[in-house]
Amino acid sequence: MSGFRRRSVLKMGAATAAAAAVAPAISQAMELKLGGDDFHQIRTFQARVRSSYLCNLCPYFDGGFTYTEKGQVLKCEGDPNHIATRGKFCSKGLASFFGAVDPDRIVTPLKRVGERGEGKWREISWNEAIAEVGSKVVNALDNPDSIHMNDGAFKDGVASRFMDTIGSKSLIRSRTKSIGNNSKQVALKKMMGEEFIFPDLENSRYLLNFGCNIFETALPLAQRLSDSVVRNKLTLITFDVRMSNTAGRSDDWMAIFPGSDGIVALAMANTIMKEGLADTEFIDNWTNFSSSELADSLKEFTLEKAAKASGLKAKTIKNIAIEFAQVKPAAVFSMNGVSLHKNGVDAEAACQLLAVITGNVEIRGGNCLPRSYNLASPKPTPPQADEGKLNLNYSFPFEVKDGQRSVSVLFNHMSNPAYSSPAASLWKEVLKNEELIPYIVDFSPFMSETSEFADLILPDVVSIERYDVGSAPTSAWPWVTVSNPNNKPLGKAKDVREIFKKIVAAVDSDGSREMKKYWAFSNAKDWVKREIKATPELKKYYKKIRKGTWPSYGKIDTLTRKITNRKGDTVKAKYGAYINDGFSTPSGKIEIPELTWSENQRHAELQKNEFILTSFKVVHHTLSRTSNLKLLAELNHSNPMWLNKDVAKKMGIKDNSLVRVVTEAGYMVTKAWITQGIHPQVVGIATSVGRSTYGRVAMAKRDYRANWADESLIDADIDFNLWWKDKGTNPNDIIPIALDPKSGSQSWNDTVVTVIPARPGDKYGDIRVDNEKHMAIYKEMMRSV
Repeated sequence: MSGFRRRSVLKMGAATAAAAAVAPAISQAMELKLGGDDFHQIRTFQARVRSSYLCNLCPYFDGGFTYTEKGQVLKCEGDPNHIATRGKFCSKGLASFFGAVDPDRIVTPLKRVGERGEGKWREISWNEAIAEVGSKVVNALDNPDSIHMNDGAFKDGVASRFMDTIGSKSLIRSRTKSIGNNSKQVALKKMMGEEFIFPDLENSRYLLNFGCNIFETALPLAQRLSDSVVRNKLTLITFDVRMSNTAGRSDDWMAIFPGSDGIVALAMANTIMKEGLADTEFIDNWTNFSSSELADSLKEFTLEKAAKASGLKAKTIKNIAIEFAQVKPAAVFSMNGVSLHKNGVDAEAACQLLAVITGNVEIRGGNCLPRSYNLASPKPTPPQADEGKLNLNYSFPFEVKDGQRSVSVLFNHMSNPAYSSPAASLWKEVLKNEELIPYIVDFSPFMSETSEFADLILPDVVSIERYDVGSAPTSAWPWVTVSNPNNKPLGKAKDVREIFKKIVAAVDSDGSREMKKYWAFSNAKDWVKREIKATPELKKYYKKIRKGTWPSYGKIDTLTRKITNRKGDTVKAKYGAYINDGFSTPSGKIEIPELTWSENQRHAELQKNEFILTSFKVVHHTLSRTSNLKLLAELNHSNPMWLNKDVAKKMGIKDNSLVRVVTEAGYMVTKAWITQGIHPQVVGIATSVGRSTYGRVAMAKRDYRANWADESLIDADIDFNLWWKDKGTNPNDIIPIALDPKSGSQSWNDTVVTVIPARPGDKYGDIRVDNEKHMAIYKEMMRSV
């Protein structure tokens, strides 16, 4: 299977394009007035208060507005003059305000009164909660490393500051800070000196897209890609095992065998060098290789090897390589489909190499160094206990169960490993065991699969209630956006920064531990002010930044969708940042690593009915954080297993029939979705659904009522219009741990599964798992490292 070639069957005539550009004049109705005033739909003169808003549901940090009426947010939208957002929000951002009044939300501290996981709680006061947590921390300070923090925030902040304050090195994370994953960031940091490379898509003419579903997971890039397809006639080539929304809108979809992206990219690089299409001047001046040395290093990566590994035709790979090299400017982008394999670091470097050898680095329309502000931590800062190291959490439950980690207190912040980690069932087993983890505190506005095992739940605020500041490399210009909520936190919920401040005050009640000086901010709003004041490039602009987004580059032209200055001219970005100062690497040059690719031997030995499982995100959800937003769940609440049509016919599996998905650790029963849009040796299951808790929407249980819920919170749309019963399935209980040795990332896209028709007695959603097998797989993996 090689995918499809859209360019041979789909062309748009000039007349069609012209017709699409014509639209009737629109009135200045409040819903159509970009970033304008907003009013109540019926009571015309009930004006709503507009406030700046930084959506933190994903690391792209889109900037926009909230509209508040009588203290309640009733609408969110993108800021049309924001240089990255340009008035656009994804469905998650648009629906984010519903979380503030979710009837299943936790709005007061809860203390466990039954067995862990039994679901029995009682409300307690904040004073009682803080005193209890403070005493637990004080009692553990003789061995501060026994105090653990599992953090899943999209940027560094309060969790690491607290751990540094108490002197604990036991900060673990469920994800990396900022955009991407650790394999991608390790490769880019070593090669380019940066953790993210921004593709200047709106000015590009050609994009090689390896394993990224841009149109569903990267909105600021998606809108620029769409603009470039229309204006520049950009050619989009997507290498992906699955026909994602991006692959389906590509000129060519290359249905590549999982994990072979690296060898394909290297063979393409070899072809470009051999054909004399490389930018040898750039290579010689700005990399650690001479062009001749690089050409020699690439010779072993032949088109024949790439064809055999990928299943693509050698001629196709060669033609794409030549076409890419001949078009300028061009860009390369890659994400989880490439890097979440073993050896994902090498594959990421191979993909980036294509932009390097063609000189498409830091030029208009090419791969650009990130433009963003690196926000500093409020001063003074405590000494770093772990020296800023990134320790991912995947091994944590195995190490605890195996006696390698001693845990007295576990804090959990913005993370749900009992749902979203590999071997999630083992997390549940370990979290439930009070001998292994005596005390658990979770900071969550909802009852997650991890919160269920906490001894104490301290309710954090939701995104539209949070004072925040952020910057992300999502534009050719740097920007920073501040959230200034006009609505108060619901019930007794508190910002987590203020909660930790109170915990520190309880731990250092007499000041003898000298901890409180690191927590001198008065509240969350003051924390944001101190972040900005501590950032050298921003501190003198605080008064402007606090109003919303800074810098102001101009206003959007509603016809061209570009930002224009006061003269009406489109604002121009600057390129060539490396020319004066070099790259942020030790040599000041791009440091191309040893070029290598190795086949996954287990994948090469697939047996009958064995497949490689790929998990993927959908546009309407952010992993486990949006499952209870009804408008999103209504659009996406189930996740049948994608199975190739021809393969399904041979196996006797019909659309919507039940199947068993079997791994080394157990099996799950789910429904099959038969499609031509997936590689024959791959099955795919989406994330973000299959919830066992979190709320009635997430669980598809309209009549469910949590015993902690605020009865005054009523949502008639949920009570009377929650029409679906299929909540989906979650495969993470049966997915074994499989860490990439170079990055520590979970190799999510390497899991081998056996698929068979369901057996008599199997029911949709059944999961059977053996945690001892999970442990055995972990130990075998560690022996091979």
